[in-house]
Amino acid sequence: MRIILINPPLSLGTVRKLGPIVKSLFYNSAPLGLCYLGAVLREENHIVKIIDAPVEGLSIDEVVKEVVKFKPDLVGLTTFTVSIYSCYELAKEIKNKLPRTKIIAGGPHITSNPDELLKHKELDLAVIGEGEITFKKLISMMKQGSAVENVRGIAYAIQGKLFFSPPREYIADLDVLPFPARDLVPIDKYRPQPSDQKRLPKLSMITSRGCPYSCIFCDKSVFSNKYRSFSPKYIVQEMVHLVDSFRARDIAFVDSTFTFDKNRVYKITKEIKNANKDLTWTCSVRANVLDKELLSEMKSAGCWRVRMGIESGNEDVLRFIKKGLTKYQIRRVANWAYELDLEPKAFFILGHLIDTNETIKETIDFACSLPLKDITVQINTPFKNTAQYPLVEKYGEMITRNFSRYSLWEPVFTPRNLSCEDLLYYYRQFYLRFYLQPKIWYRHMVKIKTFSDIVKYLKGIKILLFFIILWWKGKQ
Repeated sequence: MRIILINPPLSLGTVRKLGPIVKSLFYNSAPLGLCYLGAVLREENHIVKIIDAPVEGLSIDEVVKEVVKFKPDLVGLTTFTVSIYSCYELAKEIKNKLPRTKIIAGGPHITSNPDELLKHKELDLAVIGEGEITFKKLISMMKQGSAVENVRGIAYAIQGKLFFSPPREYIADLDVLPFPARDLVPIDKYRPQPSDQKRLPKLSMITSRGCPYSCIFCDKSVFSNKYRSFSPKYIVQEMVHLVDSFRARDIAFVDSTFTFDKNRVYKITKEIKNANKDLTWTCSVRANVLDKELLSEMKSAGCWRVRMGIESGNEDVLRFIKKGLTKYQIRRVANWAYELDLEPKAFFILGHLIDTNETIKETIDFACSLPLKDITVQINTPFKNTAQYPLVEKYGEMITRNFSRYSLWEPVFTPRNLSCEDLLYYYRQFYLRFYLQPKIWYRHMVKIKTFSDIVKYLKGIKILLFFIILWWKGKQ
């Protein structure tokens, strides 16, 4: 069968509002979910094409032209909340042009909101949860002309009623999956954020699925709490594949957490050293499962940066969001990482359900006191399948249900006693206070070694100027 898989365009409004930030948010990594699907389908001898509309800068009309030209038997759309309106509009336009072509939706948004199939009849059905095996079985049944209702892990609407097949069990042995089909996307167009750029090309990888922790702001609808890992040998074979096939020099492991199983990490670092490739890498870690010895081992195997999810600098907020961390643990690991020159980066969230002016100020002060090199700040966005979603009315107010605003950088929820304006003010102030510290400039300046370093810092300054302009406009 001829199958086209699409990451839909962002809305023009989203692109305009985000300005230079849009590239950092949406253009820094290939859509690995679609690439895994593409690889699985090619194993079944299907003809597969992937369109990553945001990174290719394609409008809905341009994507439709590409689809019509390809003449697919089936279209697969990945769904993210921030681009869901574009996704539905794209599906409608494709259905108008190709009424007999089946359109299947998958991904986090439709998994969390399958009831939307009832009002979007342009979608024939949805894959719920982890997609590779379900999608493969579904297409096999379609090709045979068999009833797809018997395929596990799907949802569909008939005459105004929503139906679900039995859920599909998660893939126990991830090593059965082929490497993602990165050759189907414009791999040279993906660029890391300036602050995350050490060597190019930098590509992303996933070494595990599922997160065993209970943070109330996290949507785990696709991979769940069930933690599963590719084997260390498989992981390093994929790293070598990225070096040999795509000239990769740096790899970002984009799992929810890389260091959940310390024994696994030691095995991975051993395999990396045995592979003897000129390669560096980064990963996300949790402060409660790390020690200095493990960080040192990671450093010796090529790790140059660790990313920490801190989220708040207030102990009460950390307990409320079920982060499972204390400020003491966070500071200890940040200090170790800094001592080992692992260039620690941290993620923070503003607007937690119980956040106040005081807790947010404490978070900013805490971030500025840590030996971090970089930060990413997001605004709390209560997605439907998160543990915090049923609590929003108790602790504050949802100010919009406009999904195109669910970008994680503008408020859609306000905690009690905080306004949209407050959250935006603190969001911009957070970046400015952190990055305008002389010690942060020093930590970056000592890393400038080449002309390409100068270029990436100029790009970073452009983003910082964007925040300064927003902050200044907000004061007018």
